[in-house]
Amino acid sequence: MSTSRLTRRGVMAAGAATLGGFALSRPALAQARPMRIGGTPNYGPVLPVIAAERLGLFAKAGVAVEFTGYAGGSASMEGMAAGEADLINFFPPGAALARARGVRSTIVSAGTLTPRGWKVMVAKSSPVTEMRQLAGKKIGITANGSTTDFFALWVGQQAGGTVARIPLGGGGLIPSLIAGNVDAIVAYPPLSYQLESSGDGRVLVDLGTAMQPNLPDVWIASEKVVAERPDDVRRALVGLYSAIRHMKRNPEWAIRFIQDQNRFTPEIARLEFENTIMGLSDDGELREEWVEASLGLGRLAGLQNLPAAKDMFTTRFVPVTPIDA
Repeated sequence: MSTSRLTRRGVMAAGAATLGGFALSRPALAQARPMRIGGTPNYGPVLPVIAAERLGLFAKAGVAVEFTGYAGGSASMEGMAAGEADLINFFPPGAALARARGVRSTIVSAGTLTPRGWKVMVAKSSPVTEMRQLAGKKIGITANGSTTDFFALWVGQQAGGTVARIPLGGGGLIPSLIAGNVDAIVAYPPLSYQLESSGDGRVLVDLGTAMQPNLPDVWIASEKVVAERPDDVRRALVGLYSAIRHMKRNPEWAIRFIQDQNRFTPEIARLEFENTIMGLSDDGELREEWVEASLGLGRLAGLQNLPAAKDMFTTRFVPVTPIDA
């Protein structure tokens, strides 16, 4: 399996720390195995992982972290299946599909409730002006079984027909749209912001407002790590949601961080902050109806015999109580 690998380690804080009633001594921290977190590095909901490392929040929470950047959610799940990742950012239907193939994992917290910043986009010169016109058309997605794939199927349902989903990879979405190889794309942030700001594309449907809560991204842990290292899962989530809180409370810092991390223009960084970061869950709360709505998108893809929503997640780690940087 080929992935883009970016590894960083959290450094343990000196002295003793306390989290959720667990006393952490310096020797224990020094010998701790890192929590291996995986996700798409330039994807907004994953940025708080890197921010938490930079702010020292994982160390303050008492956990070592090793981050690996993958090409997308499907690749992240492949990393978990290969035993390379303990905690990843993905989409419930993808997790259900992986479970059917023997990858045992559990949703442990929510990222965003609706797909903020996710948009169905067409080229600026496209004659398509309404979603119903996409019936029978070609829609670019990143990969089969990805979040973009499930959203494209939802578009086809709303359009009243079928659509041809064309896997292009994240880097191929915008060039293929501009070249006219596809009629539309499902653009995720920050690609949607970049395409809109450049003037090369226009928004046909803002999925963040058009869709009901369906958990476009969640944090998923392997069942093995949940069973064997629940305290580390809890600590990792504390670091993550503490970074989210810090970013929301410090917009100038957050926008500058986003700009530096992803080499965005100030305008794109601001859009990423206002639309994506500000839309992230504050505490990871999960509800069965949200998971069920998400699995409903998987059924559109023809996934059969999906697990019951209640069996796909646990609430033992949420709501998360953040700590200060």
